[in-house]
Amino acid sequence: MRRIIGLLLLLGTALLIFFITREVYRPEPATDRVNSTVLLERVRPVLKLVTVEGEFSELYAYRHSDAAFDWLKQFPAFQKRAILRVKARASVGYDLEGMRIEFDDDAHTATLLAMEEPVLLSLEHDVDYYDLDAGTFNPFTREDHTRLNAEAKELIRSKVTSSGLFAAAEEQRNEMLRVIRAVVENAGWRFEDKVSSSEVRSRIEERSPDAPIPSPVHAP
Repeated sequence: MRRIIGLLLLLGTALLIFFITREVYRPEPATDRVNSTVLLERVRPVLKLVTVEGEFSELYAYRHSDAAFDWLKQFPAFQKRAILRVKARASVGYDLEGMRIEFDDDAHTATLLAMEEPVLLSLEHDVDYYDLDAGTFNPFTREDHTRLNAEAKELIRSKVTSSGLFAAAEEQRNEMLRVIRAVVENAGWRFEDKVSSSEVRSRIEERSPDAPIPSPVHAP
């Protein structure tokens, strides 16, 4: 009986030593540490109005050959190619800091004197690399990726110019001015828009600079 009790005690002691040793010498789990520092450099108030947004998706193909001799550029080892998909969102609207409204308390008149043309307020874009094939003697560098990113953004910027977003922004401006007119007139004031009228006159002069402005026709 004493022998059995002694064996059990030895077994318990061995198990205790095993668990203690395992916990002491267990390897520490791998840890990742990421240090990030965000600095807010400047804060300034802005007054900008986004009137239209457009979403774009473009495929951009890039190919480059580099070799000491032109006849070597035809071989894949001296070439690199990339196909990028560019997805972007463009916001077009107005910088209202250039908007001037004059109020005449005596005449109860609010006059719009100046308002800038629609501009591209922001352009957010993401680049996905569909195909990236580098030659043995013409690898991609960090500068290549930076340049491709900049060229992709410039491609979208050129598409924004010809997309019709600026024309849509002008239509939204007219709608906004109608709302301003309604608010001013509901307050018992009169609203005068000298910006739109001057734009109409300038467009007429641009279309036909030498033609006289027709006079109104009165019924006999």
